[in-house]
Amino acid sequence: MSSGELEYLISRYFTYTLTHEDENILEFLVEALPGLDLNDAFSKVYDELVPRGYSVIMFSSKGMNFLRVSKKPATFKKPSSQFLILFLVTAASVAVTGYFTITNYNSIAEELNGRFGVGIPLIEPLVGTLSFLVGVLAPLMCHELGHYVVSRRAGIPVTYPLPIPAPLISPVGTFGAFIRSHHPPKDMRGLALVGISGPLAGVTLSAILYVFSYLTSPRIPQYVAQKALEAGLISELRVVPLLTLLIEPREVVLLSPIAMAAWFLLLVHFANLLPIGQLDGGHVMRSLTNVRVHSTLSHVIIAVSIVISFIQPNLLWLGVFSVLAWLISGRAPHYGVANLNSRLEVRDKALFSSLYALLLLLTLPVIA
Repeated sequence: MSSGELEYLISRYFTYTLTHEDENILEFLVEALPGLDLNDAFSKVYDELVPRGYSVIMFSSKGMNFLRVSKKPATFKKPSSQFLILFLVTAASVAVTGYFTITNYNSIAEELNGRFGVGIPLIEPLVGTLSFLVGVLAPLMCHELGHYVVSRRAGIPVTYPLPIPAPLISPVGTFGAFIRSHHPPKDMRGLALVGISGPLAGVTLSAILYVFSYLTSPRIPQYVAQKALEAGLISELRVVPLLTLLIEPREVVLLSPIAMAAWFLLLVHFANLLPIGQLDGGHVMRSLTNVRVHSTLSHVIIAVSIVISFIQPNLLWLGVFSVLAWLISGRAPHYGVANLNSRLEVRDKALFSSLYALLLLLTLPVIA
């Protein structure tokens, strides 16, 4: 579009005065046309321009409203070939990790069966590897697809989910996945939806998988577990998601590889839900608060995580993750959205706060 065409589009929703123009942007002093709410008028401009690659921001200064629009659209490419390659490599990475995890589990089971006659069923390697592959990739991809679908419905240009392979380095063969967003969400409700959608899908599927695989994992007598611990055949999980306490049986559970993968994914989801920087939890918290509160809370959470990691060595990973999250995405202010005047309605605050608290509680790491 030319500058004149952009001005014509804006004139359909705002009365405006051009206050600044350079080679990159147009900036207008705006008021919504009679019969239009200011936020609704901005929403219509956003919906028309952002999907075409234009950048649109609305803000207030000294009681006046300004609209800033880029003069040239950016071109966004969805790297479909990159997604396919990364997905296949990550699937192979998870499968290799799963195979070795299954064979290691079977060797432990055979040792326990031989020494104590507990009758733990072995897992057929091919079936186990495929189950491990689905059990890891399904929650991770559902998490990213939650972000992707919500972003696309909101008109935000984003890439396909890009998985990260990590054969044998990660306990599940991957460091997760991510999508790139090329423009902030329209408003605070959009930010909250984008932030909560991934964890809601990922935690739900991980929790279902964890509960099912936990309840179907073999039980062993207490005295056998004690002797196996002393012999170094098995190790005790010191940290579990709070969800475990809701389904804890009285017997000792020998977690299957699928249950271990789901256990790991739930704890990873908790870390991602921390209200730090640009993490998913940071997006949700920013939608509920303002820039200053979000920034302050980020630093408080990081400090608390570091202190906890020193007090409880089993949570060292949490302190390390918090610092890395801050270094990667938490140092810059989180302005959050394209409409800097937007706020969540009370009912939306209640909804997103409740969902956020529930996800944090289910995944909260506790010392067993």
